[in-house]
Amino acid sequence: MSLVRLADFVTRSDVRVEVLGDLSKGPKTPTELASLHSEHVSHVCRALAELKAQGLVETALKSSNRKYYKATQIGLELNNSIVRTPK
Repeated sequence: MSLVRLADFVTRSDVRVEVLGDLSKGPKTPTELASLHSEHVSHVCRALAELKAQGLVETALKSSNRKYYKATQIGLELNNSIVRTPK
């Protein structure tokens, strides 16, 4: 998928934009991401799955009861282009 199409995909969901932006700053768990924006964890998990399927985020670390996610290189680049694009 081209960068333009990926940007369109991400920006069609406020939750995807928020999650990608937060993960661009460092690894976080779904619970941490949900609490940052008062979202339900289920919405964040769905956004994470969608972003992961597009190669924009990946699992950073798994502990016994927590899974951390981080933005991939293309996710970082896409986030930077979204942030710079005026709305």
